[in-house]
Amino acid sequence: MTKRVAYARELAAAGHRPAVVARVLQISRQAIYRVPRPRKSPDAARRPPVDDVEAAIVEVAEQNPTDGYRIVTAWVRRRLGRAVNRKRVLRVMRERKLIQRRTHEPRRRRPGFFRVERPGQLWHLDMTSIWVAEHGWVYLNAIIDCCTREIVGWELSLRCRAVEAIAVIEQAVREQGIRPATLTLGTDNGSESWFRYLKERCVWRHEFETLDQAREVIAAYIEHYHHRPHSRLDYRTPREVRATWDDAQGALQNIAA
Repeated sequence: MTKRVAYARELAAAGHRPAVVARVLQISRQAIYRVPRPRKSPDAARRPPVDDVEAAIVEVAEQNPTDGYRIVTAWVRRRLGRAVNRKRVLRVMRERKLIQRRTHEPRRRRPGFFRVERPGQLWHLDMTSIWVAEHGWVYLNAIIDCCTREIVGWELSLRCRAVEAIAVIEQAVREQGIRPATLTLGTDNGSESWFRYLKERCVWRHEFETLDQAREVIAAYIEHYHHRPHSRLDYRTPREVRATWDDAQGALQNIAA
């Protein structure tokens, strides 16, 4: 094929019609016109950054190896305090081999549709298991607010009975000041993607010896999660969204007073 393309280009350069040459040699006309691009240097991943934007892209991507280029773009924009082209972030991450390929599981169908209009309206509770050397498998119950994407309650326990899950729910309801008949609670699937990222970014990067160590590390991860951009929040953080709601409620109370 390469020899035919080279021969076709010679014939076209000699004045023969490219369409006829391509048909006779059974190649595409595009192959005749296309100009071969030199391959990028294998050292492109190791060259120094050309400016502060590229340096920030590399640093953020290396610090958050499980993040895609969209989230990295959001991080870099926040760090530099100015607009950064998303395509440039993608190009730099590709050149530096900082993009991880992952397969996405098909979305599970959910019956019906629930429009979330405020915090404390729809929560989802889910559970996963985590290995701790001291006890073996332990169980993490976590509740996510579907409006702000905050983790409003969680607990790491030795057992996974209903009583542990109920205790997490009751504590979160007290702390969030939820009034009766104002909250819908869903289970199983609501915070599934959150657990996946928890394991990729936190659990699988540590070897927990004790339950206290696991709780401390997970608590730090959750605190960091509340201050990281979220794609479903238009790349705002859960804490920023919560603050927006709190400010709006405060303004309404001042007007009413």
